Amino acid sequence: MKNNKLRPEPTAWYKSWLLKSTLLLLLVALFLGGVIWAGRWGLEQLQGSNRYNVAFADIECEPPIGMDRQKFLDEVRYYEPRFPERLGLLDESLSPQLRQGFAKHPWVEKVDDVTIKPPKQIIVKLTPRAPVLAVHFAGEVLAVDRTGVLLPKNAPTLGLPMFDGDARAPKGIGQRWGDPNVEAAARATKK
Repeated sequence: MKNNKLRPEPTAWYKSWLLKSTLLLLLVALFLGGVIWAGRWGLEQLQGSNRYNVAFADIECEPPIGMDRQKFLDEVRYYEPRFPERLGLLDESLSPQLRQGFAKHPWVEKVDDVTIKPPKQIIVKLTPRAPVLAVHFAGEVLAVDRTGVLLPKNAPTLGLPMFDGDARAPKGIGQRWGDPNVEAAARATKK
């Protein structure tokens, strides 16, 4: 014969404890949800404030040779048209956006660091491309860096070794030339 013991009914104190625990957990969850919502709402309110905005023109950086900082920053905005005139310092995506935007400029080899400091300071550290080889093409003398990237037309060519040969048409400013002979000659130049 099987022992058919029925589970005893939970006592009143157990039911009361379970109800109180559930209510407490619900209240804690509502409280934390409210705190998170209030924090996000407050951040949205602050982001629109001029107090936490800085002009793109006020970004501190060392411009490439032959350029002043203001002209360089104007060109960065030309190559990355998403950048507004004023930047929100509280925007969590600001640092990666600046890193990507500056990297698009043909004079920039690498974005080393983007630092956002209170109250209103943005510092961008760059490794600029340096001209190492002059290439005569279509009546112009153009410069490339050590990897064969065609630099802007304002790149200085005076004193650079001249490419000895007929170069194919370049792909475009800020891109590797596309002629393996030009690129090999650039890599072979001394710094």
